[in-house]
Amino acid sequence: MDQFAQRRAQFADAIGDGVAVIPAGRETTRNDDVGHEFRQDSTFYFLTGFSEPDAVAVIHPSHPTAPYTLFVRPRDREMEIWNGYRAGTEGAKSRFGADAAFPIEDLSDQLKEHLIGTDTVYYRTGSPLDDTLLGMIQSLAPLAARYGRIIPTRLIDPSPILDGFRLRKSDPELAHLRRACDVSVLGHEAAMRFTKPGVHEYQVQAAMEHVFRQEGSPRNGYPSIVASGPNACILHYTENDRLIEDGDLLLIDAAAESGHFSSDITRTFPANGRFSAPQRAVYDVVLAAQRASIAVGTVGNTHRDMDETAKRVVTEGLVDLGLLPRGLEDSLSMHHYRQYFMHGTGHWLGMDVHDAGSVQIGDESRTLEIGMSFTVEPGIYVAPDQETVEFVLMEGLHPAAIYERRFRMGWDAARKLEQEETKDAPRVTHEIPAEFRGIGVRIEDDIAITAAGSENLTAALPVDPDEVEALCQS
Repeated sequence: MDQFAQRRAQFADAIGDGVAVIPAGRETTRNDDVGHEFRQDSTFYFLTGFSEPDAVAVIHPSHPTAPYTLFVRPRDREMEIWNGYRAGTEGAKSRFGADAAFPIEDLSDQLKEHLIGTDTVYYRTGSPLDDTLLGMIQSLAPLAARYGRIIPTRLIDPSPILDGFRLRKSDPELAHLRRACDVSVLGHEAAMRFTKPGVHEYQVQAAMEHVFRQEGSPRNGYPSIVASGPNACILHYTENDRLIEDGDLLLIDAAAESGHFSSDITRTFPANGRFSAPQRAVYDVVLAAQRASIAVGTVGNTHRDMDETAKRVVTEGLVDLGLLPRGLEDSLSMHHYRQYFMHGTGHWLGMDVHDAGSVQIGDESRTLEIGMSFTVEPGIYVAPDQETVEFVLMEGLHPAAIYERRFRMGWDAARKLEQEETKDAPRVTHEIPAEFRGIGVRIEDDIAITAAGSENLTAALPVDPDEVEALCQS
């Protein structure tokens, strides 16, 4: 049994007498008749291994002849001449293990057979299939009213089940992730050797991504961030068009994909091969925070343990550098570090760069287990154009609670409430030391928890500042 069949069997056990309807990704137009590069929906691929667009998988464990059905684009010689080969219905069965396969145009007619007789459909709303599926369920109501037939009355999102499966990687899945990490390391090394003042960010990007492709990666795991100088203070900067200057740091957050698994690496290094004293001071704080957080990322600890560890080290460093107006404990309790370290310390990693799976279970942070993989990526970003910062002198909500409230209430409403809560609090205006303005540093590695312990999958790419300088000068 191949890995996709094993996953389907595991999922079938979880849904019992229900029916799952899982749509594939769809092609989207970039402009005029030019499409965006297609990459299969991760959940659909996880269950099927089928990489073509405009397909639907139906998993019906109790069906007597077709517990797994694929609806796909049919073979069409003219369309294949223009756009590439298709597996068709026969290929869906012979190559991808479907018990039955039909043209996607037959979905409405064939799907009824699976829906009649079950009261539970596992389906995640929000896809273009919504109207078809929900309309079909509604059309079956007369069967229940007149003939007493069982029809779907419950619609359940399968994501919690599937995300739980994806959260714990098997050995074959970890092999794909390791390969993605190895390729990404080689690309970053090439970028660090290539970079020098006077080249553009996109030229560095090209040198790195050339290695990704040369090493067999079909695509990036996400759009590459190649951010020099002040651009490194923009967390998701992707323009990559600035001319790199002498004295700049270059922050690269980029990775390759292998077997539909993505790495996620960030390195920050001096374009001219030497850190300045202020750059080195900030870098050392971030590196210390990353190392401390990685050390906590072991079985039995939690994602929050890692996050809190990194924040404490970063905050202590910010105090020592004169970037915060109060001491360590006050700066932590008032969350002043968020002025310079405004994101979390890491996230799950796998088929998606921000992979499936919850960080919390209820109010508790999830405990780390064998098979989990994640990033560790603390950072410090000092705005280039800000001379002073006004800090509120009161204890506030934990950042996780703030983000949850913003999600629940909406960004604008939550921000308005936050302003209301702090309007009468005392404040202090703090001058940002000029030598640190415009410095942005992030260091990110990929960690997997195996039976042998915590494994840094990207450790081959140097983080020690002396080693980084040596690689940049090589």
